[in-house]
Amino acid sequence: MTIKRDKLINSENKNLLNLSHNNEPIKNLGFTKEQLLLKDIKTIVKEYLTLEELKKSFVNVVLKNLDSLEFSQFIDFPKFYIKEGFLKKEVSSANIRGLNVVSVDGSSVTKKYANADFSFLKAIAVKYFFQKNHIANIAYYPDLSGFNNYLVQGNLFNRDEPTIETKISIDMTFMEINLLNNMIRKYSDIDMIIIDGSIVIMPINLVFSKDPEISKKYDELLKEYHKLYLNCKENGILLIGSIKDTRTSALCHLLRDTIQLLKPSYSNLNDFIKTNYRKVMDYFSDLDLFSRIMEKSERTCIFNCKREIDKIRDTGIKKEIPYYFPLSFYAFYLKTARYDTPCRIEFFMDEKHSFKKASEKADLITSILLPISSLNEHYGLPIPQIEAHRRAVFKPTEIDILLNNLTRTLNTHGISLLEKRRNRRPF
Repeated sequence: MTIKRDKLINSENKNLLNLSHNNEPIKNLGFTKEQLLLKDIKTIVKEYLTLEELKKSFVNVVLKNLDSLEFSQFIDFPKFYIKEGFLKKEVSSANIRGLNVVSVDGSSVTKKYANADFSFLKAIAVKYFFQKNHIANIAYYPDLSGFNNYLVQGNLFNRDEPTIETKISIDMTFMEINLLNNMIRKYSDIDMIIIDGSIVIMPINLVFSKDPEISKKYDELLKEYHKLYLNCKENGILLIGSIKDTRTSALCHLLRDTIQLLKPSYSNLNDFIKTNYRKVMDYFSDLDLFSRIMEKSERTCIFNCKREIDKIRDTGIKKEIPYYFPLSFYAFYLKTARYDTPCRIEFFMDEKHSFKKASEKADLITSILLPISSLNEHYGLPIPQIEAHRRAVFKPTEIDILLNNLTRTLNTHGISLLEKRRNRRPF
């Protein structure tokens, strides 16, 4: 028996040796610190500097050919989404004395445990009455710190994290939009409302969510948005979305397509051919390109945005979509501060409107935003939007009070919440 066992062991060892000879050794996918410092980081920096030179060259070409980038001949085409004849223009500030500007923001904090998640949400709106361009009376709704507008919810069903985050996001947005609708009912003197983010709830594909709870909540949110649009139209309120940061390249792509329509040749827009503009523009986001092209107090052309809604409407699957949303959403970029990137501004128009009216509305919005967004040369957001964010953010003491009260109440019933392993490491 011993001899047979030894033979078996020898046989296994031979097989292991054969495997080690036949297979390629595992390659190390990482690099040493010396390689990173002496070679790889320098290589990346060199590539970045080369790209930066390429971008600067393209920006110079655009600025040199601004007068030739004239789009008026294409504006009436249904599939041409830029709706003004220029790429950018200078705008002036309005005297905003006597205007009432409202902004809303919310925040949420989620505490995750092994068998349940608990979320705390808060929304607050600020109302600025401008006595002069830089002097205002400020009111807070429902109160100074949002203490009267909390929401706590337990996510007790066993769902994946993206689903839970989607649910919280919908609830948070509903609180903000509902708060605005309540304010419009309370105050009859609101002139402008600034939403922190898009004025259209995204992603619109949640209309087709297979989760019944999310589908129901999303439908309720769409109706609340619809109510906000109607309230703004009936009360003559300018509703805008102010987006701080975006990685979209929507306007860059529209500009690239437009340059192609203008048919660059050796006698027309020759500089764009030399720079291989179609390839170079793939490296730009909208903020990257237009922060280089624009000066303070300039805005870009307006362009159609949120075209996903049109696609859903065209399918006829959700026939109520046209009733939830106005038919035309526009966006443009506005540079309010010398050393900051432009803000993306969104607004909507009625179904029956002219492009001239849309352009005039963009000018009106710009003239109001400039004086309330240019007080800091390094940070060009509207003051009411900044203040709403400051008031809405949860303070650590608030979270501690809410969470401690929740856990203490559970403890009286003999239940203790077990934190996830990542939060209770013994080392």
